[in-house]
Amino acid sequence: MQGATGPSVVTLDPYQCVPKKNRKYASECSEVHLNNLGAEAISEDFEHFSSLEVVWFSGNRLSWIGNLDANRRIREIYLQDNRLVSLNGIRHLKFLRVLLASNNQLRNLDKQLAILTRFGFLSKLDLFDNPVAEEPDYRLRIIYHLPQVEILDRRSVKGPERIKADEVVPKMDQVAAAKPEGKKRVPAWLDHSPLERSCFRTAGQIATQRKRAEDLLLTASATQFGQGLPDLSGPLPEARVKRENRERFEDHKKALHRYHSTGAFEGQSSADLLAAVCADSTWRPPTFTHSLGQHLAKSSAKVRGDVFHQSFLVPRRAIDVETGKQGVRVAQDAKLTPLTG
Repeated sequence: MQGATGPSVVTLDPYQCVPKKNRKYASECSEVHLNNLGAEAISEDFEHFSSLEVVWFSGNRLSWIGNLDANRRIREIYLQDNRLVSLNGIRHLKFLRVLLASNNQLRNLDKQLAILTRFGFLSKLDLFDNPVAEEPDYRLRIIYHLPQVEILDRRSVKGPERIKADEVVPKMDQVAAAKPEGKKRVPAWLDHSPLERSCFRTAGQIATQRKRAEDLLLTASATQFGQGLPDLSGPLPEARVKRENRERFEDHKKALHRYHSTGAFEGQSSADLLAAVCADSTWRPPTFTHSLGQHLAKSSAKVRGDVFHQSFLVPRRAIDVETGKQGVRVAQDAKLTPLTG
């Protein structure tokens, strides 16, 4: 049954595979099935199972294999779907015939071969779905170094593969052995004389002092500059464009009020009133007066004075009491301009 060595570590307990938990049954047990238990370690109780020949550990979370030193009779071990990074824990199993360790994290083919070559009776081997199986010429190297293997990764080893392995792998090993070792990089300062080292050391100290002096000068300048900054706690100044538009709007209101109070344009249309207001250079810049005059001179210009977007010049629809027709009245204009079309 599963046991726990810690709050979160589950171990594989071989006693769950025997009818009674005693040493007699343990010593006579030859096969244990401990698959898909989510275990991360192997129990120390395996030392009581000295007659084990077949072990099933597939479908767990094992990252290493241990506590099997007393089980030297094991001939078959199934380790699929775990998290193994090495086979070092089974290197003492000299009678091993079947090793299935697919879908793990086994890397470095050279290190794994150093362990696999100890199994002189190994005839069936599965290492697919491991990083080691992605290395160049993986299958040929396995066949060459393990000639006793008959089934590799669920495929029989044929005669042509053995011949090819005998031809290719030795040449690969010779090329790998002939590669010169990379030249170690020698630090540049080892070639300097004591005088040169002293000069470089002094130059570094001077550079550090200058950097420190520049930092102090920048800090003092920033402090002095900060003392002369204007006070930003008060209201922000008004934007120039906003101020000019506000003044122009006030000028328009004063002009209209003046022309209405004098009654000089009593009974005139809104277009005439607007033209008179815009013609007054006191209240409107000449450039705008010129552009307004060009607009009013066009035959397609509207009769009503809606060339401005100010709220006091927005046209309004109304019904003429005498004729019963709809018309447009602008601002305080008493005349109703009939709608055409």
